[in-house]
Amino acid sequence: MANQKKLNLSKKEWFWYILTLFLAFVGLVFAIIGIIGDHLPVKASENWVRVSEKAWLTNWSPLGYRYWGIVLLAGGLIIFALALTLFSRESDRDNERAIRRAQRLAAMSEAENVVEAEEAKQA
Repeated sequence: MANQKKLNLSKKEWFWYILTLFLAFVGLVFAIIGIIGDHLPVKASENWVRVSEKAWLTNWSPLGYRYWGIVLLAGGLIIFALALTLFSRESDRDNERAIRRAQRLAAMSEAENVVEAEEAKQA
C-alpha cells in the first residue's frame, strides 16, 4: 500500500479518455440495438428498430445500427489507444527528465562536498 502512486492526469487526458470511452460506449449500444433489431420476433412493420432506422438513419447513410456501432466502437478504441500512447510517452519523458535533474543535483552536491572537504584539509 505504501508504494502506490497517486494518479495524476491532466484535464486534456481526462477529456480524451472520456470522449473516446463515450464513443466506444455509444458504438456498443448501437451494435446491440442492431443485433436486437435483426432478431426481434415481430412483424417487420412492428419492429421498432427497423422503423427507426428507416425514419432517420437511412436518410443520410446506407448503414444500419449494427454497422454504425462497429464503426463508432472501432473509432473510439483506436483514438483511445493513440491517446494512451501519446500521454504515456509524455509522462515517461517527464519522469526521465526528473531523474536526470536529480542525478545532476546529486553530482553537484557531491562535488561541493569534495571541494569543502579539500578546503577543510588545507585549513
